Amino acid sequence: MRKPVVLVVAATLLASMGGCGGGSTVAPSVSAPVTQQQAAEPAAAPAVEKEPLTAAVILKKLQAAELGLARGAAQTEDNDPNNLLGRPNGYASRASADLPGGDKGGEKYSVDRGLVVEVFDNADLAQRRSDYIKSLQAESPILGTEWHYRTGDGTGLVRVSGNVKPSLAKKVEAAVAKL
Repeated sequence: MRKPVVLVVAATLLASMGGCGGGSTVAPSVSAPVTQQQAAEPAAAPAVEKEPLTAAVILKKLQAAELGLARGAAQTEDNDPNNLLGRPNGYASRASADLPGGDKGGEKYSVDRGLVVEVFDNADLAQRRSDYIKSLQAESPILGTEWHYRTGDGTGLVRVSGNVKPSLAKKVEAAVAKL
């Protein structure tokens, strides 16, 4: 087994010295031969970049789950009904949609119409928002009820109006669980 390696090294040395003028003091570069084991190792698969989790992305995925969502829209700082978009302790993105059972006459972009998606910079902020809304509703039943579902990474909060049928809310929960 040593002879082929010596021949490869000798051939590499001769090839690198050819055309150098013979009197060069620069050491020739020698690369180690690739063994069969190294050549047989598969290359690592390239990392697949995941689409950033935004409210618009979540809404698009929920629409694909065929839940009956209509008039889906991403909110901006100009039309955010809560004025929390991009503000300290607020959400990073927000979207809303009409969902069967929601009040189609409710305020535009509100959870009353069916569904709201809010995405925060971290899971703690999303949990604090959910807890805050639930505490308000517990203290003032006139504010209604909501179901809250969180995305796998905890940063997304999907709010569903309490007027939506429980069977449909369960379907939203199942779709959010896949995100």
